[in-house]
Amino acid sequence: MNKLLHLIVPISATIVTIIGSSLSGARAKELLPFDLFSQDKLLHFGCYFVLTFLWAYGLYQIQNKRPVIIAMIIATIVGIIMETCQFLFFEGRVFEILDIIANISGSLIGALVFIKFIK
Repeated sequence: MNKLLHLIVPISATIVTIIGSSLSGARAKELLPFDLFSQDKLLHFGCYFVLTFLWAYGLYQIQNKRPVIIAMIIATIVGIIMETCQFLFFEGRVFEILDIIANISGSLIGALVFIKFIK
């Protein structure tokens, strides 16, 4: 059970990512009124960079044999599912392939930084 405590932060980051992805564009601007959302792809990149890094670190701490690969798979699946759900269920949100590319790019760089500095 103690090993699973290492997954609290990545699970929490995943929940925050899902909630953030489900906000309407107008609602997101109310919560963060500065001009960050004009740089949408950088936000996607940064979010999935952090998400992948946190998952890789948490999985690494519980002695998982392939923490980086599993972290990238988790982040990629979350990104694709959220883009699809935005299109299907959330008003003011759309499916954008460039968002998925930004998500995967952030995930890849997060994995590489983890490998370089942690593993």
